[in-house]
Amino acid sequence: MRPRLAITFAISLLASGCFTNADGQKPSAEEMFFPTGLAMSSAGRVLYIANSDFDLRYSGGSVLALDLKQLRGDVAPVAAELGAGKSSEVACAAAGRESNANPWLNPGPCSAFPLAPYVRASALTGAFASGLLHLKDEATNRARLFAPVRGDPSVTFFEVEDDSQLGPNDEPSFLLACDTDDAGFCGDEHRIGRDPERNLRGVQLPADPIGIAATVDGRAVVTAHQTEQAASLITNDFKTTPQLDYFASNLAAGPTNVTTIPPPAMLEPARSAAADAGLGFHYDPGFALTYRETAEISFLRFFSDSGAIPPRPFIFRTDTFPITTNLGGYDSRGMAIVDQNRRSCESICDGALDCLVACAENNPLDVFIANRTPPSLIIGQIHSIVHRTWVGGLSEPVVHGGAETLTLFDTLPLDFGPSRVITGDIVTPAGALEPRVFVVCFDSRLVFAVNPTTRTIESVIRTGRGPHAVLVDTGTDDDGTPYSLLYVGHFTDSYIGVVDLHQGHPSTYGQMIASIGLPTPPKGSK
Repeated sequence: MRPRLAITFAISLLASGCFTNADGQKPSAEEMFFPTGLAMSSAGRVLYIANSDFDLRYSGGSVLALDLKQLRGDVAPVAAELGAGKSSEVACAAAGRESNANPWLNPGPCSAFPLAPYVRASALTGAFASGLLHLKDEATNRARLFAPVRGDPSVTFFEVEDDSQLGPNDEPSFLLACDTDDAGFCGDEHRIGRDPERNLRGVQLPADPIGIAATVDGRAVVTAHQTEQAASLITNDFKTTPQLDYFASNLAAGPTNVTTIPPPAMLEPARSAAADAGLGFHYDPGFALTYRETAEISFLRFFSDSGAIPPRPFIFRTDTFPITTNLGGYDSRGMAIVDQNRRSCESICDGALDCLVACAENNPLDVFIANRTPPSLIIGQIHSIVHRTWVGGLSEPVVHGGAETLTLFDTLPLDFGPSRVITGDIVTPAGALEPRVFVVCFDSRLVFAVNPTTRTIESVIRTGRGPHAVLVDTGTDDDGTPYSLLYVGHFTDSYIGVVDLHQGHPSTYGQMIASIGLPTPPKGSK
């Protein structure tokens, strides 16, 4: 069976409701298989990988926790030697690897680094995980990991360590706790949405959870359901078990990806000023929703219902924006939002409300949407709307709320199969950080790096088969040297590619410099 047929077969099983393989064996704790999600710990010490069991090889999927500091250290000699003008043979030998025997199929100068030495913990989940979301609570220094699992369906969550509290010489615990059962799978309490008796509304999670995002404080988590025209709300206070509270139905066909709309910094000072003037303040956190089967973008709002006893939070579709920049406009797979200009403006306001309001109104957020009809990157902006009203005795109107609106106005042509889009920083030759937008094209084995300021394609990264989940890792080494790496989860051949994003390394910038895990084709393929 060829790879495309193997994957088509798995999709047909999924669509028919065959979610598990009862006779399958448990997956190995040191194996990668059809990775669909990547996430990083608070301080970048741990890399989490969600394995989906897409060819029904096992009795479920898994989540792995890798030692990211060791991984970076092992990969670094390759970039260093190549940057010094050494041959690939010398560079690979410096990292203890041989030269890559098949660089066209699996790009990179060296043979793959084995996965097992980096795996520090693992947990078993249901089949068909569709992503990962890492959340941290600044107030309690607690962290959690969420994975939408289509085979349950559930959103499975893990208690993980907030490694930002560790000293430079402390070793992370690689905690990946989910109250495992006797068979080694995450327990029912950690599989949110399966039991309707655990929430006030008595609801269960709809089928096919696929996209996931959260408010900036991590208190509200939203996931989309691509076959149900629905999106679900999970509340998470980091102290008690997260619970499914609501699902919004009657959305457009094919909800696919959820993206958090970054809130402006004016909110808290404006809320305080409104209270001083005897006014309430209204701003509801927003999410943008894309669709596979509908040419539109929706805005969802989270309503906490905090005044009710007990509170019954919910989400609601408040705005719809048609996609008219493309010939077809449907089949949008992901959205990225760049708020650098507004954050730069807010950083010099020193908390002054007038300044923060001006930053919100005059610095729209840049929006980038991966769309397949035709293959392109749709470009737009989110504008903040500030609500003001006059209060007797005051010389200026009082800000009493806000919202956002979306405008789409341009496209960039891409190669076949745009599937995901994320933002992250590269390192410039001078050692500064600059934002980029990375668009994954699954079918054509490419990742496009787009400069959001010039709205141009800066470079094209060639990958192996089936690039899917991507993650940017930016920081400084122990000696203070900045680095930026792009991790590419290869769905088809089940490994992670590592791409150098330091422009000061002209010989390796935008190139895959290492593979983590032996590339393995789908079961039965040739």
